[in-house]
Amino acid sequence: MRKFIVLAALIAGCNPPPVPVDPPGTLHATGAAIMTVDGETVTQDMLDAVTGRMPPQQLEQMKRTGQFKQLKERLAVGQLLYKEALKRGLDKKPEVQVSLAMVQRDVLAAEVLDQISEEGVTDAMLQEAYDKRAVQYKRPQVRARHILVKDEATANDVMAKLKAGGDFAALAAEFSTDPGSKVKGGELGWFEKERMVEPFANAAFAANQGDVVGPVESRFGFHIIEVEEKRDATPLEDVKDELKSSIQGEVVQTYLEKIKTDAKIEYLDEPAGPAAPPMPGMPPAPPAPPAPPAPAH
Repeated sequence: MRKFIVLAALIAGCNPPPVPVDPPGTLHATGAAIMTVDGETVTQDMLDAVTGRMPPQQLEQMKRTGQFKQLKERLAVGQLLYKEALKRGLDKKPEVQVSLAMVQRDVLAAEVLDQISEEGVTDAMLQEAYDKRAVQYKRPQVRARHILVKDEATANDVMAKLKAGGDFAALAAEFSTDPGSKVKGGELGWFEKERMVEPFANAAFAANQGDVVGPVESRFGFHIIEVEEKRDATPLEDVKDELKSSIQGEVVQTYLEKIKTDAKIEYLDEPAGPAAPPMPGMPPAPPAPPAPPAPAH
């Protein structure tokens, strides 16, 4: 009897109990905590995963308008719904497991394309694209700031303060009625002549670098303009991101065409031979979408 007990113990030792598997969607807390939901920590890297593909300008706008807090609230609600789904055992449903696997595949596919697009753009390609658009970029530009006021008397008063040594940015913050530029010291950035109303543009482009001119009247009011810089063309550095994005789209498209050509793809759910002609008076049927790949095991 003792031999049987020892043998059973040896067999049990050869077949240890299975290691528990984390449910889908499990994230171990790493990074700085930004909030807790029912006592569970939500971290910055979880939020970054949500915002990672948003353009920086969109994120900044969300923060300025208070929408960023709503985004974090949606993250908290998502955490609550996720915990409820696990409580109900929804992660065990076969169709849910297939959907989760497909989402993982989509994320990995997107990451591959991100890498391909980054690896496929060289400085030489950027320079070539810039040179092809030379006519588009070779236009005179001015970088200026302004103070916009409603009446000429106020404009003359502001001009006098500037001549007496007043700070342009401080006076823009105090007097300017242009909400977009007054918080930036009146800064307008680089612009071409056609982008501005005619009286403003004529004054800015006629002035020399460093000049302060005005008051200049336009339909918006009276402007005092400081010309900070002038240039004859937009440099490559200023349009690098725009050109890179355009080239990346071409790189990705070329890559996708290549892998489709190199692979052997057979649509097993479609009938062999030519499709039946459409019935008279009826538009042709759209092509059937490709079958989804089998779930990973």
